[in-house]
Amino acid sequence: MINKNNAAIYLISSRTKLLEICLTKLFKNWNYKYNYPVYVHYFNNIYDASFTSRINKISKNIFFHQIDYSLPKNLSEKELFYNRTEIPYVKKSFPKKRLGFLHTLRFMTNITSFGKLGCPVNELKNYDYLMRIDDDSNFKKEINFDFFDVLKNYPIATGYMYNNFTHRMRDTRIGLWEFYKKYLKKYGYTPKNQQLKKAVESNDESLMHTLNWTCGNCNLYNIKAFLNSPWNEYLNELNNFNGDYKFRWGDLEVITLFAYTHFDKDPYNFNLKEKGLYEDKFPTFLSSIAPGIDNTLNVHNFLPLRIYHFIMSSLRKIINKIK
Repeated sequence: MINKNNAAIYLISSRTKLLEICLTKLFKNWNYKYNYPVYVHYFNNIYDASFTSRINKISKNIFFHQIDYSLPKNLSEKELFYNRTEIPYVKKSFPKKRLGFLHTLRFMTNITSFGKLGCPVNELKNYDYLMRIDDDSNFKKEINFDFFDVLKNYPIATGYMYNNFTHRMRDTRIGLWEFYKKYLKKYGYTPKNQQLKKAVESNDESLMHTLNWTCGNCNLYNIKAFLNSPWNEYLNELNNFNGDYKFRWGDLEVITLFAYTHFDKDPYNFNLKEKGLYEDKFPTFLSSIAPGIDNTLNVHNFLPLRIYHFIMSSLRKIINKIK
């Protein structure tokens, strides 16, 4: 092992059929050099001793933590995102059985709420740097650098960025712009990022939507940088408003907005997708589904998804044979 940072990797998992693949590739293509500890969080009792024992053959430095969850006390059930059927995305793809994903959003946004209900475990407070991945994060090829080294100079880094704005993003950012402007006015803040500053000054919401957003599924955080900033103040506003539960605001949006507001440096972009080193999913229909907290699948059109991924998998096999 080479010298390494005081850092750890963490995730919340429900895709029992993908987690082993994810962790195998994480260690095979990068973490075998460092053996950074990995903390797997999960709701309900979905990982038994035989499974965790098999996973520990990948590394003894992988730890499983079942965590509890509940709805915020200042939120009524009728306010939850899945009840907003006037929103096209909800009507098409977000039924009540996806409640578990709303709990997951609270987990992913609360990057420093160690040990609190529904949040990362208390052990993570012992690390200077954290990387959050998903259980279908696909580390495709050998990566020959330590991700965490960048955090010596940046408060936040990400596997890749994007700035496109789709109908789905529109439907999952409802109210975010107004919340953000009220937050700035309440505390007297001016965004340090020039595009976001211009968006606020001209009240141009479209400029917010077309920011370069961090990917979320491979984000790295300098925890001390966050704790030495107004992060806890901002997080308290977020949690009290419950935008994650009411409107499905994602961690990548609310955390990236904070970074562009308070940090002198924009998030560092590793650009892993363009380099062919990483994808945010595996080439299987299993990346498109996940059990809800009631153990039912949380995706519509399950059969078409299977057919689509079967066709794509078959085409890849044919192309590889031709090559």
